[in-house]
Amino acid sequence: MMLMTRAASLALAICVCSVSPARAQATLIDLLGRHGIEVKGGRIDRVFDSHAAPLLPVAPGAFVNPLALMTATTGEDRIDAAYTFAILAGPYGRAASPQEVSAVGHILVLMINSENQKTRVAGARVAGRLFARPFDSSARPELPQGMLDSIYRLLNEGGETELLAGMDAIGLLREPAAVISLTDRYYYHREQGKRALAGGALEALARIADPSSVPVIQQLQGDKWADGKDSTALAVAFARERLLKDGSIAVIRAALDDKARRDQARGYLAELGAPVP
Repeated sequence: MMLMTRAASLALAICVCSVSPARAQATLIDLLGRHGIEVKGGRIDRVFDSHAAPLLPVAPGAFVNPLALMTATTGEDRIDAAYTFAILAGPYGRAASPQEVSAVGHILVLMINSENQKTRVAGARVAGRLFARPFDSSARPELPQGMLDSIYRLLNEGGETELLAGMDAIGLLREPAAVISLTDRYYYHREQGKRALAGGALEALARIADPSSVPVIQQLQGDKWADGKDSTALAVAFARERLLKDGSIAVIRAALDDKARRDQARGYLAELGAPVP
């Protein structure tokens, strides 16, 4: 695969800085299409949400345009480019070269620190996907300077949307230092009746899988709070399967038939190393 250094990406950015927004998105959609990924309604973010994987081998140089657009543009173009890069790079960014992932990582830090909420959220979500630590404890790319601090700021200073994105990223990065804070957030948001935020904290704890979290998950066995058909109930199933291995993966598989939770279920199955239909 062709290696893209940061310097080369900056040089290439000169060629794309004058591309119109419609043209930029069309270029990205065409790129995804050439790898067997359909984008409906121009919603590249929904393709990211669905955990779609390239049906064809990622071609040499496939990351040139997304990386250049992330470097030279802002707003929706940069967001679409970031999601496109993550989709093609796959879990843990393995389809991209270390140089390409490193270059994107520095741009993601800028996105997470952006004044635009949508950009902050996209930056955190893509950072979590690309720099995640696999459950098998294999190595992940080195985190760019400032990335972890920027994500923590989302947890402490952002609104609900940023908080969910930040917890998602922290969980994927499997940061053990966050366990106490996430545990406190889980109980606090649960007591406040904020199921989505409580579920986000629980999901992050499950991904980190610190032994101290096992009693927290055990309390959910037979707990009516964990009942229902929403995203939080599915997060409980994921947490139980991840830490207790109690057969809750059957609940996750069953959720594939639920249109509202299908993408969430697909993501959990992928993380657990189970086949994803």
